[in-house]
Amino acid sequence: MESDIKIKYGVKILYTYSVNNGEKIFHELSVLSVNAASFDEAYKKAEKYASETCETYLNVNEQTVEMSFEALDCFLAYEEDDVFEIYSGFMKNSTPLSDGEYLDAVTQTCTVEEIYELRHR
Repeated sequence: MESDIKIKYGVKILYTYSVNNGEKIFHELSVLSVNAASFDEAYKKAEKYASETCETYLNVNEQTVEMSFEALDCFLAYEEDDVFEIYSGFMKNSTPLSDGEYLDAVTQTCTVEEIYELRHR
């Protein structure tokens, strides 16, 4: 039986966009705020939302874009006064990259020109 008491959870989702059968790959990290009675329920709600969001479509260049997702993490979201923390995560550099190179690699976002290929036709 599902509880009536809902708690706010954050669920981190990684979306993958495959353009032209993997010719180009894009990733989108999304954190969803989910009201749920448990971690399991939060995951289920987030996965349902993500699966309904994923689609296959033609982009502006008439190429097929296929979306998929993976639920990466679920956590209690904490709220204090006027501040609501959506996500906090720790990263460890286990690569041969310097810390600067590593941070550049994991925080680099796409330019408007680069994500143009993800636009619907």
